[in-house]
Amino acid sequence: MVNLFEISVNVLEELIIITFLTLYFGNKYGDFRKYIGFIAAVTVSSAIMTLFNYIYIYEGFLCFIFIFINSCYALVFLKGDSCTKIFISGFIDCTVYFIALFTTLCISLISDQSGYKIYDTGTDRIAAVIISKLLLITACAVLLKFRFNNSTGKRSIALLVITPIAAEMSMIGIMKAFLKYSELNHELMLASVSVMAANIVTYYVFIKINNDAEREMKIKALEQKEEYDRKHAGEIEELYAKTCGIRHDLLQHFTILQSLLNEDNEKAGEYIRSVTREQIQEIRQFIRTDNDYFDAIANAKLAVCEKLGIKVRTRIMNGSLGRLNNYEIASLFGNLFDNAIEASKNSEHKRIDLDVQLQKGHLSIFMKNTVDSSVLEHNKQLITTKKNKEYHGLGIKNIQKIVDTRRGIINYFEENGYFCCDILI
Repeated sequence: MVNLFEISVNVLEELIIITFLTLYFGNKYGDFRKYIGFIAAVTVSSAIMTLFNYIYIYEGFLCFIFIFINSCYALVFLKGDSCTKIFISGFIDCTVYFIALFTTLCISLISDQSGYKIYDTGTDRIAAVIISKLLLITACAVLLKFRFNNSTGKRSIALLVITPIAAEMSMIGIMKAFLKYSELNHELMLASVSVMAANIVTYYVFIKINNDAEREMKIKALEQKEEYDRKHAGEIEELYAKTCGIRHDLLQHFTILQSLLNEDNEKAGEYIRSVTREQIQEIRQFIRTDNDYFDAIANAKLAVCEKLGIKVRTRIMNGSLGRLNNYEIASLFGNLFDNAIEASKNSEHKRIDLDVQLQKGHLSIFMKNTVDSSVLEHNKQLITTKKNKEYHGLGIKNIQKIVDTRRGIINYFEENGYFCCDILI
């Protein structure tokens, strides 16, 4: 029988579950939609539970409807990976049923009540509700403390999603057995605890897989950074070697030049042009700003652009790079140039524009490069197209990481045959 007490219990339970999911993943929206989604999820799930309680004293396998409702709420209104949302929705629902089953069996053992009498509104029922809801709040707090991010592989999550669903089916069978065979309380208690223990181990494995995946991603990022630093070091070392070579030859050049000036001014002029064209031209400084570290990175990249026939236009405001440290300058502009060079070298017009300015106290970085066909139309996530995806494609992530660390924003778009990256920090 459904009364005001049971309706209140249903609302409280769904309120706890929906609040837990919201805190676990975080709201996807910051406007009125987050309130609409929350209220709708609590209202719908509470109403359905009340309806089931009116028809059945124990709804049994109909409980999977609540997993569906919670999953829909998480998928539509909350952040995170879809497989993770489904897993956590199933896991918390399984936890709710275990707590209800465990509390019911405990009250039955203590009060010597059996079967459906436990569900009659009375002292035992009120005690069971209070204990179960306190245990549920405690379980939610523990899960929130040990929640994980969404770096776990989707295949691993998809397999683990089955576990809480199977566990819940087992506990439903245990509850039905209790309602029919109350004398098996001790055996059913052991069975329910064993099932939940297996479910907890699954959650631990879930976290372990997630941590391993996150650690592997960090290792790959470090490997790419090492490769990237080695590449930059090679480019800068090459320019430095050329500079040292010319410096070493300067005395010889001046000796020859002095001899030629004494003999033939025209030959001296031709010699000067030859040296400038063949050696000094190779190490000329393409760009000079008030930031030496940026100059080293930019000049190395501009030398590559010249070899590939890519025209580059730069406009760097003095003092604009002061808020970035040396690592951020190297990683941010190195990756921006690498991505732009990779895209524009295959385009018809081959052009890159870089504009770095201060705008109302914020650092504005705008880089665009020519493309012959749309990139975002077929690759909105900007996933690398190179074969070795484990060691490539992290440049975009590294740029995003620096922007996020500085609490900035980044926007990718296309216009007039250019792929554009607009950063505000």
